[in-house]
Amino acid sequence: MSARRRGGILGAVLLAGLALSSLEGLGAGGDEMFTGMWTADLTLAAVQTNPITAFRSRLDCQLNFGPLTLSTRSDFDVDGWLWQSFEAASNVGFFSLEADVLYAPDPWAFCYASGFVKFDFQQVWLTYYVGFIGSVFADDVLRGSVLEIGSSFAGVQVKGLLFLGATLDGILFEPTPSYAACNSGTCCVAPSPSERYYEVLPVQSDSLSFTGARVTFQSYLCYDVTLTATTEFSPAGFEFQDFEVEIWSIGLVPINLDVLLHFEMQSKSLTIEPKIGLGNRQCYGRVLVELITPGPVGLIEGFSVYGLDLFLETPGFAFRSLSLLDTEHFSLYRADSLSLADAIWVDEIGAPGVCGHAGEALPEYWEIVGIAAYRGDPTCRVLSFLALSFFGESDSLFDWMRTEFRVELSVMEDLAVRSTVIIDSDGVSEWSLGMRIAW
Repeated sequence: MSARRRGGILGAVLLAGLALSSLEGLGAGGDEMFTGMWTADLTLAAVQTNPITAFRSRLDCQLNFGPLTLSTRSDFDVDGWLWQSFEAASNVGFFSLEADVLYAPDPWAFCYASGFVKFDFQQVWLTYYVGFIGSVFADDVLRGSVLEIGSSFAGVQVKGLLFLGATLDGILFEPTPSYAACNSGTCCVAPSPSERYYEVLPVQSDSLSFTGARVTFQSYLCYDVTLTATTEFSPAGFEFQDFEVEIWSIGLVPINLDVLLHFEMQSKSLTIEPKIGLGNRQCYGRVLVELITPGPVGLIEGFSVYGLDLFLETPGFAFRSLSLLDTEHFSLYRADSLSLADAIWVDEIGAPGVCGHAGEALPEYWEIVGIAAYRGDPTCRVLSFLALSFFGESDSLFDWMRTEFRVELSVMEDLAVRSTVIIDSDGVSEWSLGMRIAW
């Protein structure tokens, strides 16, 4: 192991030790004035000269002074210190604000800053966002702001966004350091451990000007029916119109339907993406359908079934099977999660919605079968177990190619340990150990 790698691991351990040693001075003061969490994961290879193939660690510390909260987050990997961020937040009645600053420690450079001021009167709210991208990525500092006005009443929510040199589509920072702008839906709040995600995406370096607007209408007709309409404009005019309906039951019939209509005036294109099935949120069977619309708007020549999704969840057990019938245009994806609802899914090859690099594409597989078992309250599980079996084109029995086992155990209230084992046709290919300490 290189000296830099040893230094990175040692630095994470030392910072964790300093935080833990501060418990008597701050945590003992009562009222949870000082809180935090330290997580660490070590990945080992079965047969290699250097058995440690990956290491990541995260240290979060938080100070609470009444309505004011100050916090820091430090991220490490096997090569050293990745990210350092500082955050301040305050919430007093209808008024709240938040500021966040991100640095790349090696070399130490300002990468990003964002914040917002919000006035929330329950049924009506107004939020003003600002963001800055450091000149480490370009010749000039990029900046921008977004004004949000929203209202919610009787199950109907209307929200308008005015973009002034920025959007709320998201920005993903990678440890190079570099960053990637995210279109709407292409990033999520939980990227891979080495990445950092923020909501405000600045795009201008000179005086701020109008860069677009978005209006979203969402209606909850009941618990099982949700309607969403999104209209977006750019300085050139209309961009797109989305209509989405999510139905989990019609009356007492457990029919679930998820349909997205995407309409672009300039390209005269209409996209319809339906998911049809029977069941409810805890038990369903879905057929993933792609409509064939090669002609002009409104012409549907046929449809093709590209996948099957079977899901069953009880308070202590879950089962899911994802079968992919069209591997040419679609792929299976996986993420490091102990929930079957979030661990695997189907999407277009190279399509957005895969949460940065946390969603790993698995083009060599055509089916994933998973089971999960839990013990304890859903909000505080003592034991979580997940097993995923991957099937693809191979000469093995049933085309089996790989199985993953993930387990997390809460040893006590503030201490949890976890482990992941990956087995393929060559035996144990990967083994990771992790722990989480909170105070």
